[in-house]
Amino acid sequence: MISLLKSKSDFFDSRALYISTDKISVYHWHKGKLGSSYLFDKDDTGRENFKRYLQESANTPINIVVDIIEEEFRQDTIPHVFGSDRKAIIERKQSRLFRDAAYFYTQNQGREEAGRRDDRLLFMAINNRDILTPWITLLDEHKIPLRGILSIPLLLQSFVKTIPDLSDHALVVSLHSISGLRQTYFHSKHLQISRLSKLPRFGTVSYAPRIIADVEKIQRYINSLRLVPNDASLDVYFMADRSTLNQLKNETIASPMVRRNYLDINKLFESDDSNLSRSTPFCDHLLMHHLLEARVKNCYASDKEMRYSKMRNIRYAMNIASILLLVTSFIYGGINIMGALTYQQESEASKSKAAFYQTRYNLARERLPKTPVEPAQVKIAVDAAKTLKQYKSTPYEMLTYLGKGLEKFPEIKLDNLEWSYSISPVGNDTSNNDSDLPPDLNDENKVKYYQISNIKAHIDPFDGNYREAISLVNEFAETLRSFESTHQIIIESFPLDISSDAQLQGDYGGVGKEALFTLTAIIGIN
Repeated sequence: MISLLKSKSDFFDSRALYISTDKISVYHWHKGKLGSSYLFDKDDTGRENFKRYLQESANTPINIVVDIIEEEFRQDTIPHVFGSDRKAIIERKQSRLFRDAAYFYTQNQGREEAGRRDDRLLFMAINNRDILTPWITLLDEHKIPLRGILSIPLLLQSFVKTIPDLSDHALVVSLHSISGLRQTYFHSKHLQISRLSKLPRFGTVSYAPRIIADVEKIQRYINSLRLVPNDASLDVYFMADRSTLNQLKNETIASPMVRRNYLDINKLFESDDSNLSRSTPFCDHLLMHHLLEARVKNCYASDKEMRYSKMRNIRYAMNIASILLLVTSFIYGGINIMGALTYQQESEASKSKAAFYQTRYNLARERLPKTPVEPAQVKIAVDAAKTLKQYKSTPYEMLTYLGKGLEKFPEIKLDNLEWSYSISPVGNDTSNNDSDLPPDLNDENKVKYYQISNIKAHIDPFDGNYREAISLVNEFAETLRSFESTHQIIIESFPLDISSDAQLQGDYGGVGKEALFTLTAIIGIN
């Protein structure tokens, strides 16, 4: 084994562990290219060398690819259900089909066209746990991130999607250096069956006759399973180097129901943007290149086996989020700093302008003649005069108001009137509430100020009938209350004191008596 210098792992670096029954090999992916590879025996010495390799190599993620005979394929159908019901049916099918299997995988391959349209599933399992357990244990001991476990047939299923114009009934024949001859049948690019057989050591005998014999066997097996309809032909795709393909062409016997296609792996490498060129017929490098470049998803590995890979992804995600947060903070802080500098410059400019205009104001003020008061005090006086002018009032509104009332009652003679105005009403009587006021005057914010008048008057002619006199005074007050500008009407005294504590006395005739009363009227001026 070649000793490796332990170096810092690149974020995009990865590797593949290719496991067969007898040997394992490791392929490295560095800077978008397939790099060096290492081969280990599956014995105690090989495990020690592999352990040393893990210690000396970088802790890059790894994919495991198995190519063994102990992988089984079973096709079955289940009802078209979802959720926990589907999971329970699949688990029951797996336990029935593979009783002692260590690894399971189920692939959905569409629905049946007739009947109740059940789901078609391909059940796969690796029955021999001992093939994988020692190597997964070593990876776990060294905390190597495991991205997934899959097999060569599953990897071929991903690869054939890159082959243009692939037939609906395709048998792909590939050779592998540490495992042997792999024959995989695909229907509409969906994996159906796969068979692995041993090959002699490369270079000892010609592979072409052995390959043709094995292909004829699997053709008969496919026909026995009736996987290819009678009206369709089977396309066989041989994947090898040019020399092996030429030998296969010479050995092949023409058949009307079988079409043969020859795929040069070196040309496939070119279409895969790889500069690798192989003189051997093996497809290992081609498939490993596809695996590590396309990052084919996991099939067999459990969550526990992939925990270090998930932890690594979380760590990288947190690092990226931290970097983004730091960059965002720098950008936001830079914007704030630029804004602060801009505001500081504007503030300094404003201070300079203020100082400039203050200097000009002081110079202009020095040229003015001296005045007994300061301009600011003059402004206050002018504002006060404007305010007083707004509230300047005359008794014209009050006299007009009373005139409209007295016009309706000619018997009432005015003796005396005292007039005043104020910004708030005075003389309120709690006996008169706001319900007596017109709606427009209930809101005092609409009234600029109030005018108040105290009226002394008498009734003439008066025949001594105080009941009629009191009624007349009440009618006069109600008439004033009905006017729009009325705020409050208060009758201070009636022609006759009718309070509970008053003493009534007088002559029966009532001749020579006067009917005097007093009244306060408050109106609002808008």
